[in-house]
Amino acid sequence: MAKEKKYFSETRIYPVFFMVLVALFFGLILSAFYHTTKERVATQEELRLKTAILGLFQVEYDEENIHSVYQSHIEEKEHNGIFYYQGHDNQKLLGYCFPVSGNGLWGIITALLAIDGDLEELIGLHIIDQNETPGLGGRITEEKFLDQFSGKKLTDDGKAVSFRLIGENEDADETQINQITGATSSSKAVVDMLHRNIRDILEVFDDE
Repeated sequence: MAKEKKYFSETRIYPVFFMVLVALFFGLILSAFYHTTKERVATQEELRLKTAILGLFQVEYDEENIHSVYQSHIEEKEHNGIFYYQGHDNQKLLGYCFPVSGNGLWGIITALLAIDGDLEELIGLHIIDQNETPGLGGRITEEKFLDQFSGKKLTDDGKAVSFRLIGENEDADETQINQITGATSSSKAVVDMLHRNIRDILEVFDDE
C-alpha cells in the first residue's frame, strides 16, 4: 500500500515555522518604523527641551526662530560633573537651568530646575517626564503646583531647603508647598527630588 503523501503544512513543525516567519515579518516592520521615526522623535524631544528652557528664563521666541534664539541665549556647560544650561540676555546673566530627576510613585520623574545667577532663589520648575497616576499624581505638571516653587529660597538655615508639604488650599510660607490632594506620594517625590539636587548643586558650586 502506497504511503500517503504528507504536506509540510500538516507536519508538527509547521506551526513553529509559521510563527517564526510571522515574528520575523512583524519584527522587520517595527524595525523599519523605528528607523523612519527615530529622527523625527529626536527632533521633537529637542524642541520640547529648548521650549522648556527658554520658557523658564522667560525668553521670547516663536516657532520660526526658536533655534536661533536658543543658540543666542543658552550655553550648554558642565562643572565638576554637573551638566547645566546657562541663560543670558546680551551681557546679563539670566541664571542656570539644571536637568534633575528622582523616583516617583510609578517611575522616574525628570525635570528642569532653573536657579538665579546668585544661586539663591528658584526661578522655576518644569516637569519633562513622569509616570504618575493621571488625574492625581500626574497633576505635578500643572502650573498651579509648579508655580509655587518660583521665588523660593534655595537654603534654609544655611542648608539646602527641604520643602514641607501642607494642604492644597492652606497658606504656605517660604519653606512650604501645597501638596496635590490625593497625591501626597507624588508631591513628596517632587520636593525630595528638589532637596537632593539642590544640595548637590550647592555643594559643587560652592567651590567656585
